[in-house]
Amino acid sequence: MFSRLLGLLYIFPFTLMVGQQGNALYSYGYLPYTLLLSLSTLGIPMAVSKFVAKYHAVGDYETGHRLFRSALIVMGITGVISFLLLFLLAPQIAAQVVADDGTGNRPEDATFVIRMVSVALIIIPIMAVIRGYFQGFQSMGPTAISQVVEQIFRVGFILVATFLILQVGNGSLGTAVGFATFGAFIGGLAHFLSCIIFGESARQEFTN
Repeated sequence: MFSRLLGLLYIFPFTLMVGQQGNALYSYGYLPYTLLLSLSTLGIPMAVSKFVAKYHAVGDYETGHRLFRSALIVMGITGVISFLLLFLLAPQIAAQVVADDGTGNRPEDATFVIRMVSVALIIIPIMAVIRGYFQGFQSMGPTAISQVVEQIFRVGFILVATFLILQVGNGSLGTAVGFATFGAFIGGLAHFLSCIIFGESARQEFTN
């Protein structure tokens, strides 16, 4: 609930800084990102959760762990492929979404925003598998903590980067929004580190 609340509240100060034009530019990056993120995971995290729970029930922890490692490799590969697709196709996507939208945004700004958020595709699918793994052990603590940490770092980075670029550095709106979307990667990295810190002890508790 706290994570969702942060995800809602940051919109107000962010909109005050970037306006409707910036909000539109922000959405141009997240729409294709969300689509490719869904395609790159394809329900694998849920499958990992179910199979880990199954092997955990019969005490076969090693098989569940091998499945987890295999899923990490698959998600790592699909994440990199999705990142490359979105990064390389960013100019074409930007030209389509900006054309005649009436906001005054430029295709080059939309391209920059899309490319900045595309970096998150390298790490977010992997994080989805890690969440599924711990859920399979019915251990929601590491997942809940890591989601809150992810949101704090993501929202904090968005607001601080936007303020510094626009108010302190007198940077362009496109640059500010681009770095704001890069917050998805920062949040994913924080999520990964928190899972390492809090998750290993939880895993050992369930497998010992």
